Amino acid sequence: MLAVLRQRNYALLWFGGLVSMLGDFVLFVGLPFEIYRLTGSTLASAGMVLAFLVPSILLGSVAGVFVDRWDRRRLMVVVNLLQAVSLLPLLLVGELGLWVAYAVLVVESSLSQLFSPAQVALMPSLLAGGNEELLTANALSGVGRHLARLIGPALGGVIVAAGGLAAVGVVDSISFVVSAGMLALIRPGPVPLPVHDAPSLEHQALSAWRRLVREWRDGLRVVEGEPVLRALLVFALITAVGEGLTSALFVPWVVDALHSDSTGYGWVLSTQAIGGLAGALVIARLGARLRPLPLLIGGAVMFGAIDLVLFTYPVLFPHIGPALVMLVIVGVPGAAMGAATTTLQQTQTDDRHRGRVVGAIGAVAGVGALVGAIGAGVLGEFVPVVLLLVVQGSGYLIGGTAVWLMVGRRTAVVDEPVGG
Repeated sequence: MLAVLRQRNYALLWFGGLVSMLGDFVLFVGLPFEIYRLTGSTLASAGMVLAFLVPSILLGSVAGVFVDRWDRRRLMVVVNLLQAVSLLPLLLVGELGLWVAYAVLVVESSLSQLFSPAQVALMPSLLAGGNEELLTANALSGVGRHLARLIGPALGGVIVAAGGLAAVGVVDSISFVVSAGMLALIRPGPVPLPVHDAPSLEHQALSAWRRLVREWRDGLRVVEGEPVLRALLVFALITAVGEGLTSALFVPWVVDALHSDSTGYGWVLSTQAIGGLAGALVIARLGARLRPLPLLIGGAVMFGAIDLVLFTYPVLFPHIGPALVMLVIVGVPGAAMGAATTTLQQTQTDDRHRGRVVGAIGAVAGVGALVGAIGAGVLGEFVPVVLLLVVQGSGYLIGGTAVWLMVGRRTAVVDEPVGG
């Protein structure tokens, strides 16, 4: 595990991501609670989720084309710097209102449609051990993400208390600049890029659009033609509905079902991060011994079963204690799913299509999350939160079963990568 983190290029990617995610969690943890506190409306909370999801649906799949065309490291540096600038309007929230926060989320999400697939697509070229180290590397990325989730909320609370959302925006902006600096130091090996014939001058614009459409369709054909990727697409769609719903209803669940307050909300988020961090460390430690497809299926079923109990027990016992325990336990299957899903996307796709495949699956997940968020915003006004959250756990049980039915018998074949 530590041998992977000692590799210079991967370490720069990991620490850059950690700094950036710290800033993000400072922002994204405080913002939904503030919106719900100010409005008391699940519809307003869902609006924040929608502002973040719509760009992923409209841009995610197409953005993958440019991720596969351009130098991924340079692209990530530029996107980080643009994200740093785009956060500055949060300084005007006090004068102009909460709509500024929604606008910033739209821009941030639009830019991340380029960054996220570039990060996933770049990682295999940074590892000395190649695909054999991918599961461990992806689990370590989960360690960084959950470490940021653990530190970010507490840090965000202090910053919000000191300077409000404007101060949080400045901190997040600085984190993007630091991340860009670390990414700029990465020196990956040469990766062959697809060669395109230069269009004639008179048909340059038309050819550019045709080339874009052709490359986009090529990426979709890769997903359609590979059974494992098709299964990941179905899994992403099914589970994202519950995730979108939970994103909008998590604060109401803590407040209304657990009868807690902002302190309890902070405890829930911190415990959730501890569970995810512990789970990611376990998967990273065992990464070389695990196969990604069985890990995904088993992790999804376990995660769904635990979440069903987690979200429904307050009907009989509306206290926060059991939730904190279960949030630690569920971290292991959650980390297993995350590392396995990313690893399968990387190993079942050759490098020249990887950005488009990641973008396409992300866009489909965005559709599912949008459906869930809209459902939460509308139904949450008159349907009990606990009843709605049953969808989340059930989705993982159904999604894991669907993957098993589609490709579960191919576990021995899936361990072989498709191409470089």
